[in-house]
Amino acid sequence: MGGGYLLIILILLVVTNGITYGVSQYTSDSVSYTRNGETKSVKEALDDLIVKVDKKSGNFNITLAQRTIGIDYTESVSTYKSIADNVLGKMITAMGTDVSTTELSTLKSSTLTWKSENTGIASVTNNTTVKGVATGTTKIIGTASTGQQVIVPVNVIKGVYLADKVSSGQYVAYDAGQWDAAKASPTAQEKFGGNGIGNKAVSVKCGGFTPTSSGWKVLKVVNKQVYLVHAGQPECYYLSTGYAGASKNLLDERARTYMDVKYAESAHAMTKEEVDAIAESDNLRATRARYSLATASDNTNLYYVGESGAIGLTYSAIHGFRPVVVLKSTVLTTGTGTDKAGNSGAWLLA
Repeated sequence: MGGGYLLIILILLVVTNGITYGVSQYTSDSVSYTRNGETKSVKEALDDLIVKVDKKSGNFNITLAQRTIGIDYTESVSTYKSIADNVLGKMITAMGTDVSTTELSTLKSSTLTWKSENTGIASVTNNTTVKGVATGTTKIIGTASTGQQVIVPVNVIKGVYLADKVSSGQYVAYDAGQWDAAKASPTAQEKFGGNGIGNKAVSVKCGGFTPTSSGWKVLKVVNKQVYLVHAGQPECYYLSTGYAGASKNLLDERARTYMDVKYAESAHAMTKEEVDAIAESDNLRATRARYSLATASDNTNLYYVGESGAIGLTYSAIHGFRPVVVLKSTVLTTGTGTDKAGNSGAWLLA
């Protein structure tokens, strides 16, 4: 859905009992919220976090998007409440004084009592922790003293958190999608191209250099979040000297097109800081191709990594670039298998 779709369509507000929530005047990009340090539009918030918000039977309820946890793994119910509060707060701000926001404010400020609809699938302990018990789907419901509710569908699977299993340099069977059509190597500055037809995990030749690896590798694991980096380069970029700031923005913007929102929370082009943390001879860094980094030495030049892993300064050149995708901390794995680039032993995503 595009940014121009109205917020009322996205969250399916149900108008009952004579109360109208007047949010139709706001486009989905006119309000934003912040999660894990990243600012997102309400459209992104709703796509990622909320199934619907409704008012019926005298209660204002909010249903979050389904969560997935493994058997014997746990999640804090404070996470559910925090997600709901973030978006409710932005909705309240957006509505302003045009409509009554009493129901939203009440739910946002309430202390909730949490229970599971099916304790054989997932249990709630001490009103704080949800634990996967057996495979299946149930609802975890937080109820305020007013009867208002935060409802969280939970899918319990036989899996474990990816972050608990992987280490730097290992392959993960992440899928950023397919190329719609092949594109020639870019001939104009600040343009992308050079990709073939097929999965975006496959590396391509840029500026005369072809990486020796394809697929997605673990760059690092930070606070239960797995950072994936393309093992080679999925496409080429024509960088020109004197446009370092603009080029960095273009590279970061392009990296975000490699996000699968089911698993990914954010994305950016690989930085010099990330490369500096890897040994020069490590094939996680030295891909045997040349790729640009989203780090500028000054207002003129971006850094790049040469085929042997050494760092230099880019002038006008066609290089590859390496998107970095940050996965959500809740991503699970069901074991190892073969990824889209043909690498065996890649960690599969649940």
